[in-house]
Amino acid sequence: MSEKNTPEETISAREGRDRVVELVFNTTEQLDVTGWWPRNGVAAADECIPKSRSGIEHATASYSYDRWAPQGTDHVGDAKRVAEYWESLGMSVRTVNPAKDPVVFGEGGPVARAEFDTDASDQSYSIGATAPCSPGDAVTLNDEDEAERDQGKVLPGDEGLVLQDPPQ
Repeated sequence: MSEKNTPEETISAREGRDRVVELVFNTTEQLDVTGWWPRNGVAAADECIPKSRSGIEHATASYSYDRWAPQGTDHVGDAKRVAEYWESLGMSVRTVNPAKDPVVFGEGGPVARAEFDTDASDQSYSIGATAPCSPGDAVTLNDEDEAERDQGKVLPGDEGLVLQDPPQ
């Protein structure tokens, strides 16, 4: 329950995955920057409450996802555009170092948290988001996702992956 005495929204882990991927993609569309790619791979689940601590029936997991691109030329303007976009989604937003190489942090709205960094490593922009914790075991969720990929299904967040040729 939140402070307003209303039940907090509980979404499935997969709904969380879809929301973080959607937020990241929609955020990239706010910027006049090309070359976005999933530098850290597919959207993946991480443990919030491990099954080892609470039993699998009480395990929770949260998906996260990010995309990177070569830096734009208007760091301050791009950070403002991202902040305004996230605020329009109902997110609480704060910007660190707003005058040079800003980083925008957002919480709430469609995701638990998000970050836009105008000076990420290798002179890159990065946008990442993390979903709220949801019922589910991270290992099981990731194994199920991988099984679907092995069957040829493209899951949200798989777009733009650089696939290696299968072994001969």
